[in-house]
Amino acid sequence: MRFPPQARPLSLFLLGALTAIGQTSAPSLAPSPMNAMDHGPFVSSTISTDPLSTRDIIVHKGIAVKVGRDRDAVMVFDTDLLRVAAAWTGGFLKWYPARDGLQEWPSPDGFSHFSTSQRSGWSLTRNFADPRPWRYGPVPQSLGAYKGLHLHGDQVVFSYTVGISQVLESPGFERVHGRPVFTRTFNLSPTTVGLSLQVLQAPDGPATTLERKTSSPTDGHVQIRSGDQARVVAHRGLPAGAKWRLEGQHLILDLPPLGEPLRFAVAIGPVLPSAESDTLIAQLTAAATELDLARWLQPGPARWQMLETKPVIGTGEGPFVVDELTVPSGNPWRSFLRFSGVDFLSDGRAVVSSLSGDVWIVDGLGEDSGTLRWKRFATGLNQPLGVKVVNDQIYVTGRDQITRLHDRNGDGEADFYENFNNQVMAATNFHAFTLNLETDSKGNFYFAKSTPWPVQLQGVKAEVTPHHGALFRLPPDGSKLEVIAHGLRNPNGLSIGPNDEIIYSDNEGNWVPTSKVHRIREGGFHGFIPSARRDSAPTDFEKPILWVPHFVDNSPAQPIFITSKSWPAELQGQLLLTSYGRGNLSLVLREDVDGQWQGAHLNLPLAFRSGTIRGRFHRDGHLYIAGLTSWQSVGHGGDWGSFHRVRYTGGPLHLPVGVNTRKGGLELRFAEPLDPVSAADPKNFTLKQWTYPWTSQYGTRGKIYSVNNPGETVADSVVIQSIQLSVDRKTVSLAIPALRQDLAQKTLGVLPNLPDMIEASLGLVMAIDYRLRSADGAEMKHIIHKTIHRVAGDQATAMAAPVGIGGVHGLPAAPAHQTHGGPAAAPAGRSVVADGTRVVELRSTGVTLGYDVTEIRTKAGERLVLRYVNASDMAHNLVVVKTEADITPVGIAAITAQADEFVPKQEKDRIVAASRLANPGETVLVEFTAPGPGVYPYICTFSGHFTVMQGRLIVEP
Repeated sequence: MRFPPQARPLSLFLLGALTAIGQTSAPSLAPSPMNAMDHGPFVSSTISTDPLSTRDIIVHKGIAVKVGRDRDAVMVFDTDLLRVAAAWTGGFLKWYPARDGLQEWPSPDGFSHFSTSQRSGWSLTRNFADPRPWRYGPVPQSLGAYKGLHLHGDQVVFSYTVGISQVLESPGFERVHGRPVFTRTFNLSPTTVGLSLQVLQAPDGPATTLERKTSSPTDGHVQIRSGDQARVVAHRGLPAGAKWRLEGQHLILDLPPLGEPLRFAVAIGPVLPSAESDTLIAQLTAAATELDLARWLQPGPARWQMLETKPVIGTGEGPFVVDELTVPSGNPWRSFLRFSGVDFLSDGRAVVSSLSGDVWIVDGLGEDSGTLRWKRFATGLNQPLGVKVVNDQIYVTGRDQITRLHDRNGDGEADFYENFNNQVMAATNFHAFTLNLETDSKGNFYFAKSTPWPVQLQGVKAEVTPHHGALFRLPPDGSKLEVIAHGLRNPNGLSIGPNDEIIYSDNEGNWVPTSKVHRIREGGFHGFIPSARRDSAPTDFEKPILWVPHFVDNSPAQPIFITSKSWPAELQGQLLLTSYGRGNLSLVLREDVDGQWQGAHLNLPLAFRSGTIRGRFHRDGHLYIAGLTSWQSVGHGGDWGSFHRVRYTGGPLHLPVGVNTRKGGLELRFAEPLDPVSAADPKNFTLKQWTYPWTSQYGTRGKIYSVNNPGETVADSVVIQSIQLSVDRKTVSLAIPALRQDLAQKTLGVLPNLPDMIEASLGLVMAIDYRLRSADGAEMKHIIHKTIHRVAGDQATAMAAPVGIGGVHGLPAAPAHQTHGGPAAAPAGRSVVADGTRVVELRSTGVTLGYDVTEIRTKAGERLVLRYVNASDMAHNLVVVKTEADITPVGIAAITAQADEFVPKQEKDRIVAASRLANPGETVLVEFTAPGPGVYPYICTFSGHFTVMQGRLIVEP
């Protein structure tokens, strides 16, 4: 058996692999902002040699450390398995642009030198078999536990245990006569049992020999020979009784029980022709490596300079204004700032996390401050999506662990990245984000994990672990991870209320017909079937507080309890809702009926520079919002990240402050008295109602479902019988005789064409569109979406009969697979000509938001048919617009054009041609005559996809 190829150029190998796979599935290799960023001395991430294959993941929880004088070598430590997973030279990591660097794992950008297989890096029994019940998560604590990493300048020291031994390990690199040599330096405390270390993969067949030589009682080398190739591994400081062996295609070092602390190092040379390897032995054995790691545990000098920006103070006459806390986007390190969490230190400074791996501290938040001071506090974290400050200690949620950050010398930079808890499993799929970080009144921590995507009809293409779609609790000391709720899909927003109520938001997808805000019931199931973790299939689930219609918001984020005493008393205890899909802030008015929370949603007229994702009230009474832009974010100022302050001005709200049900009607409570004439006019109110199905389909593709006529995808009109205004003129009572408990809990039955539909009541959504005037003359024009599960003061009749079993109530037939009589399929990206018309075929596949053909050339006046084959996992369309400037107006208008296949009629003058919506597996045609010479973009206008799903039609004279 020969050595596996070493020193192979990974990036070139990857390019070759992509070429072999084919153009239709390969990710774009265009630059990503993550590649230009100075990430600091290390990066925590899942790493794969091929971003298109989960089988090529080399580490699920890796920390890639830049080593060597020129920082041009990399060694990766696996915090789950306590092993060095891989080492390479030439470059760092390469990120890919799909979904802004999140869809594919980064890959090594260099030449591989050695690796180890995915099994424990240490053994107490000489057996390295994986001891975990799942192939994800840390090894049992009886074997070992990762503690964290110390940072001194560029020097990284890992801290962990093996058995009872405390281990410090530091990776290093040097060039010996031009040859690359990786070093691993260890400091171990005493242990009563022998320890075995997995050093690197190596051939161990009959043609392989292992030669051992010593130059002193503690120093020497081993040489692995296989055929005409060899590798030298030198060592210093080994105790008597240490032994080397080849087993299981790995080089193993066996250490005896240690009665006193041990310091030793190994130096791993490259694979060379045997003769060249022999000449390297002397120099390698003599390579200088400092064995005592104690000095690297002390904090080093600060790395990052303070930056300053100027806030933009908001103005306006409304009750709320937004201040832009200008972010240092043009920072010297090209840090890709996408803020994902916010909390505050006791002195008032803000702590904000960035999805790209950073944590920053922001000073100067006072309203009279003209300068904000930004300090880069920590780097290299694994997709941080939550931050919490407890007793001035900063905790950060990452995909791999909860990290507690320490600044031991007070220079404003973290120097010990402590593993507070890493028991969460990090598996293969990009969509399984680890999200949020909040605490309750007892000091317990809460966070959640989303599920893989895409899903199949019966399960998930990627493996679903017990941690997917779950809500976790940690005690104040972080010692034990506990799952307290299942059935979450993408819970990208979590809050703990004044009475320890737990609220989260979930984004639409399979089994989630539209986005929602949910109250957690401990031990409960919350709707997403693949993460149910039940012995039998669920037939119902905990009902949400709020269904958020797709045309209102495709990606809500954190619900936030209003607790600031500086905000209006009428809003105390109500909720605000951020949105990274629409980049806005909305108000959610709660109603509690017999223990069921149900809410009314209202957008606030506030503008932000990016999507909004996390918010928290400061001791100054204001709300601070961290923001980022995702691949589907629309309707904001266009920045990748933002930081804002929302202030209550003290002016009149001119808003509803309560929307409550009663038997046969609704009550709308306002903050200020209303003009009685406008309030009593029925023409000022328009009410609609609908519901949703529970099915494995990805969302409802913008559709809403009639309650009165199951199977029809239209809203029902709601009749208002009469209107009454309260004596104080603040409450409008709408008499709606049909609003009874029976209506609120109707089901749709099982409808055809909806896969795996389960008959269950998902409640009633009522849209309340009004135009009123307040007593002081202010116009109030709002649309409220109220979710109703319970009608106060009413009970259902004996059993609410299911409404609409498939095949009754005049259900429409299944839509035919439409090809518009087009020609036979052509190979992807090619065209055929028939009857003077050229047919060009485009495709989308898998989870990638894109067309496989992104440039089409034609002549003015040529007759074209664009044949779009949707072989992907979600709905798309194809819309040709006139200019680059038309992309955003058409795309944003399309969000609310679900009734018109997401092609906005009001923007028809900007559109050349458009297809209908193509569901997964469908083919649609766009037929038109090429306009005059120019460049005409084509885009997908479904669900905000236009921001990334684009191509260009180039028309020549």
